[in-house]
Amino acid sequence: MIPILDARRMRAADAATIRRGTPSNELMENAAAGLCRELQDAFPDWTRAVVVCGPGNNGGDGLAAARLLAQRGVAVDLFTLGDPAAYRGDSAVNLTRARAFGLVPASLAGREGLASLRRALAEADGVVDALFGTGLGRRLEGGGRRAVEAINASGKPVVSADVPSGLGADGGAVAGVAIRAAVTVAFGAPKLCHVLAPASGLCGRVVVADIGIPRAMLELQARRLWLAERSDARQLLPPRPLESHKADFGRLAIVAGSRGKAGAAILAARGALRAGAGLVTVFCAESLEGLVVSALPEAMTFGLPEAGGALGAAGARTLLGALAGFDAAVIGPGLGTSPETVRFLEAVLSGARLPVLADADALNAFSGRAAFFGKRRAPTVLTPHPGEAGRLLSATPARIQADRLGAARLLARRSRSVVILKGAHSLVAEPSGGVAVNPTGSPLLAAAGSGDVLSGVVGALLAGGLGPREAAVAGAWLHGAAADSRAPFFGDAGLLAHEVADAVPLARAALRSC
Repeated sequence: MIPILDARRMRAADAATIRRGTPSNELMENAAAGLCRELQDAFPDWTRAVVVCGPGNNGGDGLAAARLLAQRGVAVDLFTLGDPAAYRGDSAVNLTRARAFGLVPASLAGREGLASLRRALAEADGVVDALFGTGLGRRLEGGGRRAVEAINASGKPVVSADVPSGLGADGGAVAGVAIRAAVTVAFGAPKLCHVLAPASGLCGRVVVADIGIPRAMLELQARRLWLAERSDARQLLPPRPLESHKADFGRLAIVAGSRGKAGAAILAARGALRAGAGLVTVFCAESLEGLVVSALPEAMTFGLPEAGGALGAAGARTLLGALAGFDAAVIGPGLGTSPETVRFLEAVLSGARLPVLADADALNAFSGRAAFFGKRRAPTVLTPHPGEAGRLLSATPARIQADRLGAARLLARRSRSVVILKGAHSLVAEPSGGVAVNPTGSPLLAAAGSGDVLSGVVGALLAGGLGPREAAVAGAWLHGAAADSRAPFFGDAGLLAHEVADAVPLARAALRSC
């Protein structure tokens, strides 16, 4: 996993690396080289680029990148936000080097400077944004705002150095005008704005460039926040032995569905089977068994007593006895929250002695009572969307979204459970405060039933023997990657939940293809 740093901790890692003997200008040169490398990988056909540099070290990165691009045959129009004579330190060194290579920076000060920028943008293939980096802690105004507006209005693709200008590095808020980047090259480590929405939506594709800060230094500065990598999922999902048997991969119980919501049970079971669960049994209201079997004959069913088309308290004892033969359970999708069903859930969740993933109505039934899950005597994974998390924490969805990281940590601590807070870049939080950010997924997952599929996927991994955190990290990765694999065919809308489930084996196979 890659450590995610805030601006202060990134500066501390920079400073520690310099104290250990790496010259600061070497770090800046490495950053510029990484920026150019990723730019030319993403846009190999660029022949002319506008490079816009701000007043600080981020501007120095841009000055060095302008020189390197010119050395590689790209025509560069170089602009500085203020008077170039104001540069100091490493930035001033790179200004001198750029001039020695024939690059003459134009100042953006005044109307003529902005007009020159617009003319250059019209002729360029794209833009290098090196206006403001991690040090920006305010809303853009004046010349900086006007430069960003001109770049965005040009419609040209933008590669941002470290952080798209206008974004604060330390959160997901977008306070004002900010660059809409096609690619952001994060120096040393990703920052919070790269992984927290809505700011992450302006970062485009985020690539982390090694600039010479030792990994151990970055890990030392990490605030228990990590970005999950493809290699993490690959390590947790090794190839299966040739002599495998279905019983080797777990027996999963899925307790789900009610009248009108049988689809939730079917989708959770389909997700579990596609994720590799050996045996799946759907425990549902007796009247729903036929629907489940006809839609998914690969799953077994077990009918329980019902009250008004939903599971009732009378079935709790029967279910608890049956769960003794299973390795894990998914509880909640489509169950409803009638008083009878809530009593059923209270009895089952408090009495079950196996790992449980609680989703949907198994969360809604405990509004304001997140601590209930902490009383369980077995591992628990909760998979709320912001609305469900808000109900558990007695908060509005808007409050949850305003501080997703804090909300995920608080819910994990109160519930003593691993929490997957769903949404753009889902967060996997542990009671200890550690959080893994899932990088996969797209708007294709904003569809009815996709959360049920995720529950089944994670439940299958729990039943297969992974711990709650590991199952959550690997399951969230697979679920998002399954949707990502369909993007070339569907774009950003129209993927059905069962199609997400059906793409899960392809996503798993792709983990070992590169």
